[in-house]
Amino acid sequence: MESKLFRLIMIAGFGFLALLLLLVGLAEHVENLLAPVNFLMALVMLGIYLLPTIVAIYRGCQSCVWIVVVNVLLGWTIIGWFVALSWANGGKIRPLPPAGHPPNHPLPTR
Repeated sequence: MESKLFRLIMIAGFGFLALLLLLVGLAEHVENLLAPVNFLMALVMLGIYLLPTIVAIYRGCQSCVWIVVVNVLLGWTIIGWFVALSWANGGKIRPLPPAGHPPNHPLPTR
C-alpha cells in the first residue's frame, strides 16, 4: 500500500514539474511568464481542495460518494475539509473479490 502511494506521489510530482516547464515554455513574452504560473497555482489549489476526494477514491472507501459531497459542498469551511479528509483516511474500504475470480461471477463450488 505504501509503495503504491509513494509511486502515486512521485508520478504526480514529475507531472507537476513537466506541466510547469511546459507552461513556462509556452509563454511568448516575459510579461506573460506569470500567466502559466498563476494557472498552475490554481490547479495546485484545486488539487489540495479535492485531496479528500482523491484519497477516498484511491482507497476505495465504501462511503466515497458521501465523502465527495462533504468535500465539494463543505470543504470551503476548512472544518468540512478536515472532516472529509479524516473520513477518507479512516473510512471502511470495499472488500476486494478473491484473486483469480471475475468480480461478477459466482465462486466455484466443490
